[in-house]
Amino acid sequence: MKKAMICICLAVALAVSACCLTACGSDAVRTLTVRGQTEYIVGDVFAGAEMTVVYENGRREQVTVTAEMMSGFDTSVAGVKTVIVEYGGKVAEFVISVSDLYVSSMAIAEDSVTDYVKGSAYADGDASVVLMYTDGSTETKDVTADMLTGFDTSEAGDVTVSVAFGKLTATYEISVREPLALSAKLNSDTRLTYRVGDEFDSVLLDVDFEDGTKSTVTIDDVSQVVGFDTASVGERTLSVSFRGATVTFAIEVLKSVSSVTLADGYDSLYGVGDPFGFAELELTYADGTKDTVPVTEDMLAEFDTSESGESEVVVDFEGRQTLTYGIFVAGRLTAAEATEAGAYKMQAEDEDYVDMSGAALQPNASSKFESVTQKAGTNEEYSNGAEGSSTANISVEGNKIVIRFIADAAGKFRFGMSAQSGSGSGMNDTQLSDAFSLKVNGGDKAISGTVRRATAGSVAWKDMTQWTELTDVAGELDLAAGLNTIELTFLQKTATAIRLPNIDYFMITPVV
Repeated sequence: MKKAMICICLAVALAVSACCLTACGSDAVRTLTVRGQTEYIVGDVFAGAEMTVVYENGRREQVTVTAEMMSGFDTSVAGVKTVIVEYGGKVAEFVISVSDLYVSSMAIAEDSVTDYVKGSAYADGDASVVLMYTDGSTETKDVTADMLTGFDTSEAGDVTVSVAFGKLTATYEISVREPLALSAKLNSDTRLTYRVGDEFDSVLLDVDFEDGTKSTVTIDDVSQVVGFDTASVGERTLSVSFRGATVTFAIEVLKSVSSVTLADGYDSLYGVGDPFGFAELELTYADGTKDTVPVTEDMLAEFDTSESGESEVVVDFEGRQTLTYGIFVAGRLTAAEATEAGAYKMQAEDEDYVDMSGAALQPNASSKFESVTQKAGTNEEYSNGAEGSSTANISVEGNKIVIRFIADAAGKFRFGMSAQSGSGSGMNDTQLSDAFSLKVNGGDKAISGTVRRATAGSVAWKDMTQWTELTDVAGELDLAAGLNTIELTFLQKTATAIRLPNIDYFMITPVV
């Protein structure tokens, strides 16, 4: 009769509780199955539970158990308690056990790891905690990384770390240190030679560390070095320790030097690109004795043979004294190269051989070299036909063009050039004897030959593409093994009527 009345309520009012709908419809609850925490300690609050609801039509549903659904949950005293859950008109029971036994205190285990290398990470189980229960029993549990606060190994030093277990916390100290050296060896750049009275420099060690890294370490504190002594001449055995690794090595203590000078007989002539040759230093010791030592490449503070001309060599002797001396650098010409080529060409712009530093520019000119010419009265530029860049704007009395080269052997050679005449606005020939005087290795030499007009047409300075190649302008020349110098000097006529604006290259041809 009660069910019928409820159904009438549903039909009339159309507003009922969920329980009424469930009981009267096809979605009535068939069974309830509850799953949740069953072990509690006195005073614990409900930890939550889930239940599976199976309806009459076979549908299943997961429902979270709330306090409103339960009765009989009580942790105020120890014992076994039956908890009743009511849902959808059905009732389910589950049993909880409430115990007086719980963790009353916690301590960090004595065997916990407290020594860490800088930058290292915590590994689960490095530390453990001893849990003490209310019944006096204990239990040891590993500490995992998620239980830690404050663990930091980014810097060396002491660090306080906190461990949380439930509502309990405990702290302990860890020590963060630099990694130890597994092995070390002497770096080859370590100074091994000293003079009497010298102060300690440094020791370089190549170190393999326990964390897998490698580095070169500089020890510049003499208190870390055992056996350093430069009071007298002789060999010393030194040892140095660094983070657990010890290296033993020897130094040599030499006589004290009072002065250093450059000895005679050094190499003063080099070819372009040559490596350092020979020089010696004369040492005068504090006791008055003398000795000579060769200059080695590691002593060179400055040495450059990349360009021809005069250069300086700067020698640094053990950081005590700097010496400077001059050398001459010139292009190198071998007989084999000249013979193979028929004539050895030296482009006018090649600074390894041709020195134009003594050539001034004509008034209002901007450059000593050019590779194009311009049609008269226009802005149109085109190639002048030179193989490279050619000389330009240097037809000035007194200007010098100096050619220097190193020959590997003495012999007879001929000197020539490829040039353009600019006399008469490019339409007249030029006699070399009117344009230049010539010196070969310091001696005067007659020069001859005609450089033909450069302009192809009849308009001044237009279409200047004609070149004259002269293979012999001074007859047979006796050239020496080593440095040779050929010097061309513009004559007085150059300032008036003679113009020899363009020289493309010079030639040295062996006489076969």
